[in-house]
Amino acid sequence: MKNSNKCIIVSEWEYGAGKPGTSKGPQNLLEVCTNSQIRSMSEMNVFSVPQEIEDKEKLPLPEYLKRAAPFIKHQKGYAQLVESCLNADKLPIILSGDHSNAIGSLAGFCRHFGCENTGVLWIDAHLDLHSPYTTPSGNIHGMALNASVNADNLENQCNQLDAETISFWEEIKSLKNKENTQHIDAKNIVFIGIRSYEKPEIELTKSLGINIIFAEDVKKNGMKWAIAQAEEMLKNTQQWYVSFDVDSLDPSISKGTGTPVKGGLNLSEADELWSFLFLQEKVKAFEITEINPSLEDNNQMSYAIAGLIERNFV
Repeated sequence: MKNSNKCIIVSEWEYGAGKPGTSKGPQNLLEVCTNSQIRSMSEMNVFSVPQEIEDKEKLPLPEYLKRAAPFIKHQKGYAQLVESCLNADKLPIILSGDHSNAIGSLAGFCRHFGCENTGVLWIDAHLDLHSPYTTPSGNIHGMALNASVNADNLENQCNQLDAETISFWEEIKSLKNKENTQHIDAKNIVFIGIRSYEKPEIELTKSLGINIIFAEDVKKNGMKWAIAQAEEMLKNTQQWYVSFDVDSLDPSISKGTGTPVKGGLNLSEADELWSFLFLQEKVKAFEITEINPSLEDNNQMSYAIAGLIERNFV
């Protein structure tokens, strides 16, 4: 991330998740950084894609791809903004509502760099590898990475889709490439901190050869070991997209995220990982997502993330 021309991109979209409130997460984090006098954040230009949506209860809700139409509209503008910032040789620090936003930001990333040599480091409690064919909930934040590898996972299909849902899903996958002919190589994806997933997702990782460093392995072998593993797994890539879902952290740190899972990273482990990532020239975008300030009273999650930024951001 050795690029002095950094910027902040905010996407407020929160309707890819089951719980409301993440649309306030990016601004909440920025306010905490300002109040904490973290100059590295307050001195950057901020570009924002506001959430513009009708009453969500009145929207059509495809059962297995909820709020697909407004999602696509939002992500098109968001992907264009990410691509434009990269085209201007800026390094985006991305603050997003829920994790479904990674579909748009990865689309913009791939439009700029291409998919072939792109590596993705996904730091999360969950795999986010469902498709509409396998999702148990229909919430798009659980499909955030699947759309980038174009993996419908029909071998583990659980749901029968109507023609409209299929059309929406094909459009979502094509955001990164209009002809939908490119996708991120599954072998260039590394998960860190995983501890919650469904059978169709784990079966997909096995069939595609996706790399997983489980949270329990980090606890057993240490973060230094995990970092070395990730470096080796991504050694043939040229640029990295890093996505940090705050639910990768253990719930003892904060309740301010929608899907907490016990056994996550502690702040010392997160510090070690962030310290490594912020020094890597290959990191060309860094996303922080799923802060939900409505789930706690004291902004504890934003303060935890602000501390990580203050200690590691260079």
